[in-house]
Amino acid sequence: MKKILIIREGAIGDVVHSTNLYRCIKEKYPEIQIDYVTGKAPAPLIQNDSRLNRVFVLEGKKYSYLIKLAAKLRQEKYDLIINLQTSIRFKVFAALIFGKKIVTYKKDFSFHAVENFLNTAKPVFKDIENHNDLILEIPQEVVEKVSKDIPTDKKLVVLNTEVSKTRQGRKWPEKYFKELALKLIEEYDCNILIPGSKEDFEVVKEFENWHENVKVIAGKYSILESAAVFSLCNVFVSGDTGPLHIASAVKNPYCIGLYGAAPIGRTGLWGINHFALSADLDCIPCNRRKCTQKHESNQTETDPCMYLIEPKHVFSVIKDNDLLV
Repeated sequence: MKKILIIREGAIGDVVHSTNLYRCIKEKYPEIQIDYVTGKAPAPLIQNDSRLNRVFVLEGKKYSYLIKLAAKLRQEKYDLIINLQTSIRFKVFAALIFGKKIVTYKKDFSFHAVENFLNTAKPVFKDIENHNDLILEIPQEVVEKVSKDIPTDKKLVVLNTEVSKTRQGRKWPEKYFKELALKLIEEYDCNILIPGSKEDFEVVKEFENWHENVKVIAGKYSILESAAVFSLCNVFVSGDTGPLHIASAVKNPYCIGLYGAAPIGRTGLWGINHFALSADLDCIPCNRRKCTQKHESNQTETDPCMYLIEPKHVFSVIKDNDLLV
């Protein structure tokens, strides 16, 4: 086998979780050429990866576009296609590339996503072994670029306050982030960064001029530059969302994931230096898109499963494990 293609459109966390698949194959079979098809959002995270030969970026999902792209990829004559999408659309797309062999991902909640992706290729690569960490390759020049603008005179904590709105049970109350920030600054005199997209800036801009140790960087960096910023920090705190998984796969930060509806065993942080917190509720993990539980009167932006994770719980993880010492 000389040439293989991996297909995974997104989301960002899924693509990060798939990196161990090609990492393990490449380590065992360095002569194999690996190409990857993915969406626009996660593509910059893997386009500089030395373990990949080429990354093809999806410009759309219409059948007409996928048929044209499949015709282009057909010329590559792949020995194997690893399709990590479950939809009929991408099964048709993979079939039209005419690889010699196709293996298709089947979602299995009894495995973590990292293991589930790796298991997809196991029938072909029986001897590949997983790693207990993830590695995103961030170009050094990108790290150097962002480091000129990031305060490194003190310990650095990133508080990722925003999460995808497609699901409830991921959003931690903003007042909790503020309480945690003040406690960390008081205890450790650390610097706090508030990241996010350009759209997130309108939500998080209230952190601007809130405290001299707090800096809002939402909308300032590309996704690859954001990954470089995360690699410079000491601690990263976030709900279950793409940036959390990016941070778990770059150099340095201890990551603390705040989990509500999502099952930690499926989408929890992959790595030995990370922590996952969840509330003590019988309904966890429901994995629902919308919470069915009644909210308390003072809950306006989050669900009970996230509201019950308090700043003191996060602070205890940091303090008890000496994450900022």
